[in-house]
Amino acid sequence: MRGEHDVTLRGPSRLAFQIAAWFCILLIFIKLSAWTQQERNVLKNIDLHIHTNASDGTLRASQVVAEAREAGLAVISITDHDTTAALAEAMEAARDKGIVLVPGVEISATHPIGEAHILGYWVNFQDPNLQAFLYSPLSTRTARIIEICKRMDALGFPVDPEEVFQEAAEAESVGRPHIARVMLRKGYARDMDDAFQRFLGDGKPAHVKRFKNTTADTIAMIHACGGISVIAHPGLIQDPQLIASLIQDGAMGIEVYCHDHDPEQAERFLRMAEAQGLLVTGGSDYHGEMLDKPFRLGDLKVPYECFLRLEEARKTPPVRKSLHAM
Repeated sequence: MRGEHDVTLRGPSRLAFQIAAWFCILLIFIKLSAWTQQERNVLKNIDLHIHTNASDGTLRASQVVAEAREAGLAVISITDHDTTAALAEAMEAARDKGIVLVPGVEISATHPIGEAHILGYWVNFQDPNLQAFLYSPLSTRTARIIEICKRMDALGFPVDPEEVFQEAAEAESVGRPHIARVMLRKGYARDMDDAFQRFLGDGKPAHVKRFKNTTADTIAMIHACGGISVIAHPGLIQDPQLIASLIQDGAMGIEVYCHDHDPEQAERFLRMAEAQGLLVTGGSDYHGEMLDKPFRLGDLKVPYECFLRLEEARKTPPVRKSLHAM
């Protein structure tokens, strides 16, 4: 005997229900199929500023690519400091994972006003001229590490240079972050920021300047080897005139979306890019788990449109406007 709430459908009623259900599924399919490519692109996320253990990151290039795949990133760029050593491995891993990889580099450069980091995208990293350009500063890093360790020892916080080189492991670009990690293990600092603010930062007692190429030469070299030059994290540049000078030197883009910018800064740099005819990029500056950063790959949302515009610029350089509104 069937209960009073039995709603089992039979005969025509069941057929009508099935037809209605299939009709709804068909409408959904039609709606999804009607999405424009632009609407699909809105769902894609990218990250154009990532480091590996070839410089001061903690992960191998293949590990970074695997993590990016898990985070759902459609496009990434490996931009190690002053080295392209990880790019070959990264490109192979990206092919295997189905991720678009933009070969890149982040070059530390100097200007009479101050220092800046310039990102180079789609650089021909096998160009011997580029490698010679990158090697000039790298060749002074070992002596600099030894001198910083001497200063730390004089301050009463001994650091053996060999410990630093062991910490750097496979890194081609050894620098202050590797010293800071050793300092953390020894209990000399609370975190990375503390190590730089008390000892390793510019003007601090253990700081040692190193040779860097000029910003003008850096931008010119990126262009000479087929790359696109972009000003990295401009919010960290103290003097606005330095940004103006970089644009005047030929920088083609500016990093708008990054964890170092608050919403007001991002909006200001976005307006600047529009006024100057600059490309807009973005990236997390991800280094792995060792730099006291609370974010992971995929946390920062960067419009896919940035990648499309960057890709277009490989064929047609953006129209540049006169400097103003700096």
